Amino acid sequence: MKRTIIVIAAFVFPLIGLGQMKKYEYTPKVKNKVEIKNLLGEISLQNSSGNAIVIESDFKMEVPERAAGLKLLGSMEDNTDLGVNLSEENGVVSIEGAVKQVREHKYKISVPVGMAVNLDYNSPFAQEQLVIDSFKGSLEIHTLNANVKITNSTGPFAVNTISGNLEVIFSSINQEAPTSLASVSGLVDVTVPSGEKATFGINTIQGNVYNNLDLKSKKEAGSDERAFGMKVMRHEMGEFTLNGGGQKVLLKSISGTIYLRKR
Repeated sequence: MKRTIIVIAAFVFPLIGLGQMKKYEYTPKVKNKVEIKNLLGEISLQNSSGNAIVIESDFKMEVPERAAGLKLLGSMEDNTDLGVNLSEENGVVSIEGAVKQVREHKYKISVPVGMAVNLDYNSPFAQEQLVIDSFKGSLEIHTLNANVKITNSTGPFAVNTISGNLEVIFSSINQEAPTSLASVSGLVDVTVPSGEKATFGINTIQGNVYNNLDLKSKKEAGSDERAFGMKVMRHEMGEFTLNGGGQKVLLKSISGTIYLRKR
């Protein structure tokens, strides 16, 4: 009998957890740009199937009994019931954490294809990870300690982190604008389809670089007569082309290891 109860509980409790997720939808007046900030919990980002921005979260605000009838001083208006304030001005949709409790909750944000996203996770209190999947378009991320994982996406990306790990799996490389992936002490692990065209600029000071792509080094044009008999001192490894070269993909690290692999 006890075993039956345990089995039933194993199926019921996950369903209850899923049911606690709440959803808010907003259709922007102008499909231009989204700025996300002051959400300090785990964030996942993807493209939506329609024209609306969709925010899902397990957020639940615990209000003390003594606070009945009172407003929270010093906070933004929570106009989504998810601890988030959403506004739009001059073609920019702002999604901003309205209360401190957002750091304890998960947020899944879906953005229409074609909207650029700026995700500011640059806070010492942001200790979770950022997960981006199946995203097509411009994406800019700033973070301190969080790990960033991007899968099945095209970019272009501009990702900067201090000590977090950065992992990117391209479905293809956007040829309209360059991509920059940089970490100070975390690893940078990039996977690209072997048939893609790209020009990689690889820059590292103390870290190692591992690669299994068929990269060709770009030779430097000309020589400096004054440098005869001297060794070139440089920290960067230089530029390498894949399949004849294409849009630039910049990989930078100070002390972290860089991995560049084929899909």
